[in-house]
Amino acid sequence: MSSFAECAAQHPTPVLAGDMLVQDGKVENAFVYIESGLGERVFAVPSEPVIIDQKGCLYVPHVAGAQVGQPIEFRNSDAMLHNVHGSPKQSSAWNVALPRQGAERTITVDHPEVMISVKCDLHPWMQGWLGVLDHPYFGVSAPDGRVTLKNVPAGDYMVGVWHERFGTRETKATVTPQGTATTSVTFGPPA
Repeated sequence: MSSFAECAAQHPTPVLAGDMLVQDGKVENAFVYIESGLGERVFAVPSEPVIIDQKGCLYVPHVAGAQVGQPIEFRNSDAMLHNVHGSPKQSSAWNVALPRQGAERTITVDHPEVMISVKCDLHPWMQGWLGVLDHPYFGVSAPDGRVTLKNVPAGDYMVGVWHERFGTRETKATVTPQGTATTSVTFGPPA
């Protein structure tokens, strides 16, 4: 970032990339989702967009999730040119310019995919990740490593956990009627 003065000037202290934030053994920015067990259920697609901002020459949030067909709004809060280059494997790629502060562009993704890389080609460190699912049961871990998936129907599930440095893990969870389930995964050192 130091080679781009307009980006470096926005950060008086070193910038963490967001790709390996761990505190007291708790991992932030892991994408947690129900991988299987929902059967043939169909879920309404939210009309409210997921917002991903280019702010301080970073993607904020670093990891996000959306449902298939849900609007995903990319914003540029910086007073400079950025672009948004998404590279899904299951849907059409996109590469759009956000040429000025306040510029926005909304896209949708047609097929589920965990995960889609989102980059700015002009600023090579700018990378974010987007998980797209055909249901609403996903979340991103907070600094305390926790994620809560609300209103999950009773059933037996395989829960997937993805992290850009630590890889993927799976764990089983059983939700009883009007009940809750707690599960955890452990990551080893990055490969």
